[in-house]
Amino acid sequence: MTTLQDTEFSRQFSAKLAGRRFPFSGQWELTCRCNLRCVMCYTDCFNTPDMIRQELSLAEIIRIMDEIQEEGCLELCLTGGEPLARRDFLDVYTYAKEKGFLVTVFTNGTLITEAIANHWFRCPPSMIEISFHGLTRESFERITQGPGSYERCLEGIRLIRERNLPLTLKTTGMTVNRDEVLKIKNFVEYLGTAGGKKVHYKFGAEIRSRLDGSENVYQHQLSAEEIDKIERADEDFWVERRRQDRLSAQRQLRGEGLCGGGHNKFHIDAYGQLQLCSGNRRQSYDLRHGSFQEGFYRFLPRFPCPYRQPLAQQELLSIETRRHPGTAKEGA
Repeated sequence: MTTLQDTEFSRQFSAKLAGRRFPFSGQWELTCRCNLRCVMCYTDCFNTPDMIRQELSLAEIIRIMDEIQEEGCLELCLTGGEPLARRDFLDVYTYAKEKGFLVTVFTNGTLITEAIANHWFRCPPSMIEISFHGLTRESFERITQGPGSYERCLEGIRLIRERNLPLTLKTTGMTVNRDEVLKIKNFVEYLGTAGGKKVHYKFGAEIRSRLDGSENVYQHQLSAEEIDKIERADEDFWVERRRQDRLSAQRQLRGEGLCGGGHNKFHIDAYGQLQLCSGNRRQSYDLRHGSFQEGFYRFLPRFPCPYRQPLAQQELLSIETRRHPGTAKEGA
């Protein structure tokens, strides 16, 4: 399993910063709208006409993106909801590329068309990450609650593979797909033997409460024992788990926290709220009425984050992500 959590470039650049605060990497939740209704989705509760009307306009996105670029940000992840559900997505994407960002796109894959794939071929992203939570139509659509979404996702994957674009498939382990996780990984490995660029794979088991605070999604959460069983059943998973635990232990010994939010990472939601990360929205800075420079350097360092303190090793469960408590959106 190849993971992209820590690239060599990112590690070397962070080392050169020598602990200095710098907005190296940002995640931008362009929209909460989506054509699917995944059972574990934490943004779907804001996938309503009223909330969509409150999302940033293209002009606002461009103004904020200019400010982010001026502060030196290098990596920008465009996510949602489903970012391709925005009619102006290609305008946003193209502008980000013109500004020189290394762009990653998070998508469910079902809205990828020939036109979008061709545009990406001409102007390629650093990575396209597609959520792939079920190996069969039945299990896939039990999670997405979207009839026909399985075939549309496979078609999106085909369009990406035909153009030899960088691709990662990722799975959230849940009660509804725990028996398929290793089969999905084998499927991804099979894709990687079909020629062209290697297809990467990510596995995590984080379930977050919804943005409106409701916690009914936790009925799908795997227990620590179930996660451990999946990780131990695959050599790649287990090597990665031990690697991450070892790195976490080393950071704890050095007295370092485990959170880069507000130090070299940041998150922007669909309404222009600057936050520490997508999992910690307890406090926000309004970019509609303030500058990114002020928000990142003056306000984010003050925002509360328990992950700034070292954690007990047994609390670190998933391979790719770790849960941050609290997701209710507040104003600055």
